[in-house]
Formats: sequence, C-alpha cells, structure tokens
Amino acid sequence: MIAQVRGGHVDFHMHSTLSDGQLSVRDLIDYCVEQGLSAMSITDHDNIDAFEEGREYAENAGIEYLPGVEISSSWQGHDVHILGYLYEPTHLRLNRTLVSLREKRRERAQRIVERLAAKGVDLSYEKLAVRSHGGSIGRAHIAAAMVEEEYVPNFQEAFTRYLGNGNAFMDGLESAKLSPGEAIALIREAGGVPVLAHPLRTNQDGLIESMVEQGLQGIETYCHSHTNTYFRRYKEIAKRYGLFCSGGADFHVRREDHRFAPGSLKVPLEVLEKMREVKEKA
Repeated sequence: MIAQVRGGHVDFHMHSTLSDGQLSVRDLIDYCVEQGLSAMSITDHDNIDAFEEGREYAENAGIEYLPGVEISSSWQGHDVHILGYLYEPTHLRLNRTLVSLREKRRERAQRIVERLAAKGVDLSYEKLAVRSHGGSIGRAHIAAAMVEEEYVPNFQEAFTRYLGNGNAFMDGLESAKLSPGEAIALIREAGGVPVLAHPLRTNQDGLIESMVEQGLQGIETYCHSHTNTYFRRYKEIAKRYGLFCSGGADFHVRREDHRFAPGSLKVPLEVLEKMREVKEKA
C-alpha cells in the first residue's frame, strides 16, 4: 500500500491488544498518526491479524502500513525474537504455523493459571482470553491480571516471584517455539524480510553469523535499550554481515509522558527504502 508521506520517520516495532499491547489496532494506528509517522508496522507476537484488521483504516488515515510480526523463537534455552516484514499475509504455512504457536501459548497459559491456583493465586482463564482479544495469551497478560487482582504490587513482581525466565515456578511450562533458523525460513518462504529484534536484550551476538547464513536480512539498531555505544556496535555488525538496520520503540503501553511511544526513536524513512531494496533483491 502506498500512502501519502507525512514526515520523515517510521516505527516498525509495536504491539496491539492482539498480543501483549494496551491499544487496539485502530487506536494504535491513530496514535502513530498523532506522532507524525510516515510508516508503521504492528509486530504482534506470533500473530499477523493486525494487518488485515487495520490496513484499510490506515490507508484512510494516510499512513503507510506494512505487514509485520514478531516470532518468538528459542535457541538453547534463550529467547530469540525474529521480526518479519512485507510477507504475503495470506501465505498458508505462515498462517497455519502461527495459529499452532498461539494455540500452544493458550495451553501454556491454562497450565500457568492452574499452577498459580495451587499457590493461592486465583485467576480466571476466561478473563485472560478476553484480555487478549482472541490473540496470543502471554505471560504479560497473566502478570497484568495478577496486578489487577492485587496478588502482586506491580508487573515486575509478578515476573520476579512467578513468571520470569529461570524461575522455579515456570519449570516444565515452556511453550513450544521454532528455532531462529526455522522462523527466518518461514518468513522468507512467505516472501518476507526477517530482522533480528533488540539484539542487546537478546544477548546472543555469537548466533548472528549463523542466522545470516540461514537467511537473516536485517537487525534492529534503533532500540530504546541501545546507548550510543551499542547503536554503533550493532551498526558495525550490520555492515559486517550485509544486514540493513531497522528498529522501533517496541511499544506496549501508552504513557502520559509518551515515553516509548511509536516514533520516539526517530527511525529514519530510509529504513523503509532499504527494507524494500532487500526484498526486491531476494
């Protein structure tokens, strides 16, 4: 979709209520328009429904709207998130795989709720399903419900005491995930462009070379977790492996001070041009 260019910045990493974000697809599009973005992509976890739900609305709002997704892969117990852009939204295997991953997330959520009940933390799975608006049910939804029901004082405490990686409470409750190579291959098969999300947080730089060999085409350098030093570091890694640089605010919750808002990183419009070049050459 070609929309009227509004300005010089884009944001290609954000989440709606279809995964673990606070805003609906339409409200998130409106927010991006308010922020003066030229282009955006909603990258819900293992869910591509936001594109079909929002593309006509985005076109009418005058903002370019790219298909996006964040696939939660895993390597040797480490989470490695692979972003995908400009894929064919009707690609059958992509859709079937993501539906299967979401179903496994729901099964894990049910097991977590049951285990929490044994600890005296009584949550309604039905309410969690409503909270996720039919999308992926993740630990963030469960943590938010625990805060709302006053079992923990804040979101972080829910992860510290129960839901965090490496916590004994979560033993045996890890959901099935693709490997990074499988996620990259799936995105490429669907005609998309795979990008490594927030590499500093992922902290698996030694894996980048093998992911490039498996078809990785981009890396996020524009991240709120990146200081100037890390921004330069990942720009150098991108140059070394011939990756294009992408990024976004990884928006989840709208704040009064607009901290971490879409567009807050001022990702240049040239990122979109580079992404298209990469897709055309593939």
